[in-house]
Amino acid sequence: MKRSYFVIFLIGFVLFSGIVNASSVSVKASNTSITKGNSVTITATINSDSPLVSTEGTLMCKGAGVSSGVDMTFDDSSNSIYSKSFSTTIKPSSSGNVTCSVTSVRITNMSSDNWQNLGDKVVSIKVNEPAYIPPKNYSSNNYLKSLEVEGYSFDFDKETMEYSIEVPNGVEKVNIKAIKEDNNAKISGDGEVSISEGTNKLEVKVTAENGNERIYIINVTVKELDPINVKIENKNYTVIRKEGVIEDIPENYEKSSIKIGEEDVLCYKNVKTGNILIGLKDDKGDAKFYSYDEKTKKYTQYNGYKIGGLYLNIISMPKDKIPSGYSKVLFNYDDNKLEGYQPVNNNVTYAADDSVKGSDFYLVYAVNEVTGEAGTYMYDKLDGTIQRFNSGLILTYKEKADNYLLYFLLSLVVLATTIITFVIILMKKKNHKSKFA
Repeated sequence: MKRSYFVIFLIGFVLFSGIVNASSVSVKASNTSITKGNSVTITATINSDSPLVSTEGTLMCKGAGVSSGVDMTFDDSSNSIYSKSFSTTIKPSSSGNVTCSVTSVRITNMSSDNWQNLGDKVVSIKVNEPAYIPPKNYSSNNYLKSLEVEGYSFDFDKETMEYSIEVPNGVEKVNIKAIKEDNNAKISGDGEVSISEGTNKLEVKVTAENGNERIYIINVTVKELDPINVKIENKNYTVIRKEGVIEDIPENYEKSSIKIGEEDVLCYKNVKTGNILIGLKDDKGDAKFYSYDEKTKKYTQYNGYKIGGLYLNIISMPKDKIPSGYSKVLFNYDDNKLEGYQPVNNNVTYAADDSVKGSDFYLVYAVNEVTGEAGTYMYDKLDGTIQRFNSGLILTYKEKADNYLLYFLLSLVVLATTIITFVIILMKKKNHKSKFA
C-alpha cells in the first residue's frame, strides 16, 4: 500500500516538473543544403511557459568560410513576451559544412527568479559547389549556301560578296532566295524586295550565331526607257521619274513636275523658297534629293534639316556674307559633310579632308524653308542647337577691342615718356652736383 502511494507521488512530481519547466530553445536553418555563394538564414528561438524576464546565450556559425555569431542577451520589462528569436544570415564562400550552435542558453521568467538552463542545440548546413556548365561554343559561320534572284541567274560563290543583274523596264519587285550554311545563323534582306528604274543596291545580311556579320550585295539594274543622265562632279546619275523611290519627302515641299528636255519629270517644290528638288540615283543605286536650278540647269546636293525646331536648307555662304577673320571648314552632320566657317585663330586642327577638330561652334548659311529668308546661323555641335548669327555684335566687340588696344598703346607711350623724362632730370642733377664738388 505504501509502495503504491510512492509511485503515485513520483508520477505526479514528474508531471508537475514537466509543466513547470516547459521552456525550451530551438535552432533552424532556412535551408540545410545550399550552393556556394548563396545565403542562408539561421534562427534560434527561445520559448517560455511564462513571460520572459531575461535571456542569455550565443548563436555561432562556423565552417565553409563562415565565422559569425549573435549574442542572445535580452531583457524585457513588459512581462508580456513568451518567445524571443535571434537570427543571422550567412553566405558561405567555399564548399563544405557550416555548423551553427546555440550554447549556454538560460533564462529567467515570471515563474522563477532563478536561471533555468535550456541546453545546447546544433544545426548543420551543407554547402555545395555550383554545378559546372561547360561554355557553349557559338558558331562563327556566316556564309550562304546559295543565293539567287528568282527568274534571273548569276554564278554564286560564297566567297564573292557582290553580284549584278539586269531586269526589263517595268519590273517593280524581285524575289531573293537565300539559304544559309549554318542553321544557327540568321538571314535578313531576302524575300520580295521593291525596286525602281536604274540601279538598286540590295543587301542580304547573314549573322552568325556569335554575332559576326557578312553582307552579300546584289545590284539590280532596271532598264530605263530613254534614261535622263546627269553628271555632277564627274559622277554619273540618273533622274528618278517614279514616286516612292525616295520615301522621306521633306516637309514644306509639294509634289509637282518640271520639264527636263522634252519630258515631264517628278519633282517637289517649296512655295516659299522656290527651291525645286529632283531625285537622283548614282550608279550604286543610292538615291538622294538634289536642288535644281531651272536657269543654270545645275544640280546641288540638298541639305535640308530640322534643327532645334527650324527647317533649314544649308547652302554655300556668299563671299560677301563671310565674316572677317573666318575661314571655311567641313563638319559632319547626319552622316553628311556640311560647309561651315570658324575663326582663323580658333586654335583648332584640320584633318586631311578639311574637317575641323577641337571646336563645337560653326557659322552656316541657310534658307529658312518656312519663311523663305536666307541668313547666317550659329550651330552648336555639342548641344545640337542653332540660332541666328548677330554679325553686328561681333563688330561691336571688335571696335571695343580696337579701342582698348589703342588706349593701352597710348598708356605705354605716356609711361615710357615719363620714365625717360625722369631719367634725364636725374642725370642733370647729378652733373650739376659734380661741378660744385
